[in-house]
Amino acid sequence: MMEMDSNPITKPSKKGAILSTVFYALAVVLLITAFVSLAACHQNITRQLEQGVPVQGNELAIVNLYLTSCVQYFAFAAAMVFCGKAAAKVLALKSEAPVQVTPYMLNAPAAATGSDYTEEVEPEEDDADFEAWGFRKKEE
Repeated sequence: MMEMDSNPITKPSKKGAILSTVFYALAVVLLITAFVSLAACHQNITRQLEQGVPVQGNELAIVNLYLTSCVQYFAFAAAMVFCGKAAAKVLALKSEAPVQVTPYMLNAPAAATGSDYTEEVEPEEDDADFEAWGFRKKEE
């Protein structure tokens, strides 16, 4: 029975594994920062409410404080997880794909139908065309 990772397309490369690990580590750091920031933001709002600042009329300020202090870190952490997964897949495809030259044609070349394509044309002996342009054969 074959292993699931024996397919070269799905098998992660060493570069892909290292790069995705870096992205995952950044995601963990950003998540820790997000939770610390969330706790600090919640504590700040709780203290303001204890001092008598009303919630009514300050809803936008409260939401804005959460958005500017911690939500961005959650979004960046999610982006780092996505980049880690994408890097592993992209580098696995690049490193494992065989190097081949593919033509830039959409259709295969058509076969020659007449003898016009296979006949060799004899070069002209006279240099009349070149003389008209101002080119002359150098005499030796």
